[in-house]
Amino acid sequence: MRDNARTFALCVVAESLNLISSYVFYEMLHIPLFMDTIFTVAITFYCGLLPALGVAVFYNIISCMTSVARGYAFDPYIALFGLCGAVIVLVTWFFARRKQEFRISLPVTMAYLFLIAVISSFCSIFTSGIIDYIRFSLSDIPDRVAPVKNFTDSFQKQHFSLLASCILGQIPVALTDRIVTTFAGFGVYRLMVSCFGEERW
Repeated sequence: MRDNARTFALCVVAESLNLISSYVFYEMLHIPLFMDTIFTVAITFYCGLLPALGVAVFYNIISCMTSVARGYAFDPYIALFGLCGAVIVLVTWFFARRKQEFRISLPVTMAYLFLIAVISSFCSIFTSGIIDYIRFSLSDIPDRVAPVKNFTDSFQKQHFSLLASCILGQIPVALTDRIVTTFAGFGVYRLMVSCFGEERW
């Protein structure tokens, strides 16, 4: 019970920090990255698959529910991006299971993290692109999805289909975001190990 309570507390803190990170980097500093999975990656390494899936899915539900309070129109499609978070967690967990291999050497660790970033970005690009295709087809597109929307528009101006434009428009932002957040998330995980010790899962 004590371990479950600690895991739950860590997930709540991670969820809160994801929301703060996204708000600071995207809405305050206007950096065109999502920055909403740093602590999800950390939880994946530290607590395992199920807690990380909970953090990933609930982040987008909370973001959807609080969008009006943050000055945006209610957009129920935001909750669907929990699927992207789940895919990112699954890819990260697939490699994170072999924690001992991350301790071999710094180059090996860097290679694994880069591989996680590339594969998870590839999966999230397609997942997000399909979700964007659905929401762009069915509703007006809010300004807050820029710069992804700007990239999507640029591909449509080159006469790509909406689906292809939605997928291709994700690439610049998603790939950069995944690299930054994967490495940052692993750094947070190592900090957690230093502070709390290694978690067994």
